[in-house]
Amino acid sequence: MAASLEPAALQKRAQQDCDRGRFDLAERRLRHALAQLSAADGNGTDTSSTRVRVLVTLSTVEVELYGQQHGRSSLDEAHRIAAETAAPELGFAVHNASALRSLRFGDTDEALRQFSVADTLADGATVPERCTLLLNRGNVYLQRLELGDARRDLQRCITLADEEIGSSPELATHAFMARHNLGWLEFLAGNLPAALRLMDEAAAQPADASLAISALDKARVLIEAGLSDAADRALADAAAQFRRGRLHQELAETELARAECAVLSSNLAAARILARSARDRFRRRGNERWSQMAELALLATDLAAGERASGLIRPATRLAEDFAAQQLDAHARTAELLACSALLRAGRTEEAEARMARLGPIRLSDPLAVVLQHRAVTASLFEALGRHREATRQVRIGLDELARHQAKFGSIDLQTAGAIHGRELVALDLDLAFSDPTPARVFNAIERGRAVSRRLNAVTPRTDEASDLLAELRQLTEMTTAMTGDPDAAAALATVRGRIGELYRELSAVSWRAVGAGDVIRPASMARVAAAATEHGTTLVSFSQHRSRWSAVLLGDGRPRILGLPGDDRILELVRRSQADLNVLAYPLLPEPVRRSARASLRRCLEQIDRWLIAPLQLPDTPLAIVPTGPIATLAWNCLPSLRGRPVQVSPTATSWLSGAEAVDTTGTVSVEVFAGPGLDFAPREATGVAEVWNTSRRDRAGLTSRSTASTPGGTAPADRLHLRSAASRAELSRALAEATVVHVAAHGAHIPQNPMFSSLQLADGALFAYELAEKQVAPHVVLSACELGQATLRTGDEALGLTRVLLQLGTQCVVAGVSQVDDDAAAAVMVDYHRRLAAGADSATALAAATEHAGDVPFVCFGSSWRALPATG
Repeated sequence: MAASLEPAALQKRAQQDCDRGRFDLAERRLRHALAQLSAADGNGTDTSSTRVRVLVTLSTVEVELYGQQHGRSSLDEAHRIAAETAAPELGFAVHNASALRSLRFGDTDEALRQFSVADTLADGATVPERCTLLLNRGNVYLQRLELGDARRDLQRCITLADEEIGSSPELATHAFMARHNLGWLEFLAGNLPAALRLMDEAAAQPADASLAISALDKARVLIEAGLSDAADRALADAAAQFRRGRLHQELAETELARAECAVLSSNLAAARILARSARDRFRRRGNERWSQMAELALLATDLAAGERASGLIRPATRLAEDFAAQQLDAHARTAELLACSALLRAGRTEEAEARMARLGPIRLSDPLAVVLQHRAVTASLFEALGRHREATRQVRIGLDELARHQAKFGSIDLQTAGAIHGRELVALDLDLAFSDPTPARVFNAIERGRAVSRRLNAVTPRTDEASDLLAELRQLTEMTTAMTGDPDAAAALATVRGRIGELYRELSAVSWRAVGAGDVIRPASMARVAAAATEHGTTLVSFSQHRSRWSAVLLGDGRPRILGLPGDDRILELVRRSQADLNVLAYPLLPEPVRRSARASLRRCLEQIDRWLIAPLQLPDTPLAIVPTGPIATLAWNCLPSLRGRPVQVSPTATSWLSGAEAVDTTGTVSVEVFAGPGLDFAPREATGVAEVWNTSRRDRAGLTSRSTASTPGGTAPADRLHLRSAASRAELSRALAEATVVHVAAHGAHIPQNPMFSSLQLADGALFAYELAEKQVAPHVVLSACELGQATLRTGDEALGLTRVLLQLGTQCVVAGVSQVDDDAAAAVMVDYHRRLAAGADSATALAAATEHAGDVPFVCFGSSWRALPATG
């Protein structure tokens, strides 16, 4: 008996070595155990049991060290011993090990057969062993997209583990893995918010398990959601852990996922390096199936990079056949579609048509990436065949499918991020439109691919789960303000900023779990938008930049027109420089020589932008509605020479402009609330002036009511319906946004380019973040008079995020905000004048144009659709 106990201990130590990636140490221990067993007297059950377990572990180690052809003899010997003893626990062990070996080499049919045999012998296994079998078989079903069978096994595992966890604490790890894998199942089913919620819930449970592997799976979900940057950060952290643990398979999988992130971010050089590294790691381990997945990623990268198409056809075809033989349908179809794309680029249209016919239509089980790829290849095929109408139809259907995917999310962050998956379809749509350009074709193509999130219904409210995290973020944000500029606090400041970054990620993860309404508003037709523009006496200009070519569609000025514009990529640099000059000019103590230089630079930039974007349009003398693209979305339009004094509205899409233009306020009652935040000398004066304007209007015009809230110390209300308070709090502003008609905020603000959902307004009791507004109904008109809160972080598909864009997304009709820093005195004067004109009945675009016309370079922009205070009725 003593001879069999020591080998058993060696086997356990060897298993621990395997878990650490030290397969070399594990082999030495296992061979030493076998030598001891061979020298031992007798051949009882205990000795046989130990020998079987040593041989099973050794077969795995031999594969890890020497490749796929090794380990078979050790496993065969274990099978022989188990059959001779007829012990259920040994039969369970060897059939389970055979299943894992088959799974390792891609034979899922044999793996399921062996798992099923082991399951019939499960009465002889321990509870942890039974849970492990259910986990592994559930994973096979997940790979085969047999989700019902997978759910059954995973839920059985959870039930079994939860029942026995008191006597076997290690079962907490099994329960964690099963719950996490249920999250993966929801991902495969297309329910990404549920997937993220389940994965987060699993990760929050105490378990002795590496979170790096769960982070790898979650990153794949984030990639599907379009959050490639967040996914890449999580993958980089996981890769570091895998590298330390010598988990080479998992490290290679991480590199392959990072390659996909790099492709989504258009960093094709990095994608190629990562995919090659992953392929080489898989090959060294003898994992042919995963090696082929890496090869597929390399081919996709080469195709995206414009490599010679004819050289990609044969390897893509081979991969498609190999994946099909392994029943990896999604990968097989991806490879087949890639081969068809290469054939089309090589001019071999008939071959591509024949292969697409064999491939067949889109399947319900196809993941989003395959669905959109299928639409793009089919559209390209129809275009090559001269069937332009059918090509456009395929693109339109694909973009609708993407919009429905985005509508599943309740998070504005995810709604906007998902547009990255439609990049190829949007480009193809514009290619088709410009191949035979008419105003309608170009306008409709622009509108289909632009800011799809603006056509999704309001988000689902979150729970209070984030409240503690937000409170900590507010506190740390205030600490950074106090510590900035103090050289003695540099180290502490770096620590605080690091924690702020962690909070951004944790809070984002909470919001990603919210479920969307699922409905999508169809984009408005050109005819409908043109009719509305004509009715409102407005000229609408929809800009586009496609393949370095700028153009514009004009509506409302007679017949629709499409114009090519002389601008090029230098426009983007001019916009950036103009914003930098405006920021410099906002400093009141700027030396006069520097001011003159910045003003001259600003004039040159604005005049050149005007020559390229506005002058060629030959606009009539009417109000203007601009639907911009890319960085010109946050241009200081009212500062352009030819637009000074002209009413200008800037809307993310023509559809959203139309929605606001058609909105009718039937109440005839306007309630106004004005806020002055802390730390701004001009804010009390501005707030009081704005409040007095509306109070006077209330007295002069029956039916108008006004309430005003300002953080002016010791202020008194100029009239009984106005309330000037010393504390403009977050709760006050939140209430006002939900109840008032017009909300004016003169407060410090900050746009956070890398984390735009955490752009904020500074109030008496701390920052109010855009993140917090994502579950509220908001006032029809909001004015943000301080700092650059009109700025936005731009994503693919002209999706933008920032405080102003969140307000518009939630239903605000019009937001007036600055797109760069604003001189305090100029802002106060302009804002009071603006509200005076607004209260007198002017619409917001007209009021802003008149207030800024002679005020110098004050970069306020009217975002959304112009709002008007209607006179009371009755």
